[in-house]
Amino acid sequence: MGAIPIHIKIGEVETLRTERWEVVPDDRQTRYEVIGGVVVQDFGHNSEGDTFTCAVTVPAASAATLENYWHNRTLVTVRDTSGRELENMRVVIKKYGYVDWFEDEYYCAELEFWRK
Repeated sequence: MGAIPIHIKIGEVETLRTERWEVVPDDRQTRYEVIGGVVVQDFGHNSEGDTFTCAVTVPAASAATLENYWHNRTLVTVRDTSGRELENMRVVIKKYGYVDWFEDEYYCAELEFWRK
């Protein structure tokens, strides 16, 4: 029986632990409108607008790399817990802190990923 991966990869950063991997779909309602004599249609889910969130634990050097991705708005590939690769994702750090007893070595962070 194989081990279940509990980590993801964000650009060059591999997490030590990942929790609460969630997807918030960009679910637009089907809608028809006439604007200036033109029929405008919206048929619902737009996968390009999906937002991905999770909580991670990373070593201090990796936390610095994630911060660099965030500040420079670097597009990265994210490999989720199932192994699926999401390309051209932006990293947003929503919250971060130290891991108890290892304040100089490890960080925990809540992250959000979205496309361009």
